[in-house]
Amino acid sequence: MLSVNGLNQRYGESQTLWDLSIDAPKGQCTVVMGRNGVGKTTLLQSIMGLLKIDEGRS
Repeated sequence: MLSVNGLNQRYGESQTLWDLSIDAPKGQCTVVMGRNGVGKTTLLQSIMGLLKIDEGRS
């Protein structure tokens, strides 16, 4: 299971993720959807450790 709790991430002065929490159960398909610029790639890069997480944990 993937669990993300209270994730906050910023690019300089711009905050891109605010207190994001999500659980993705093992063996199930989980989809991250949204329009351009809402933080989908930032979320995935934060989970993978490619971006620094300012607060929270994954």
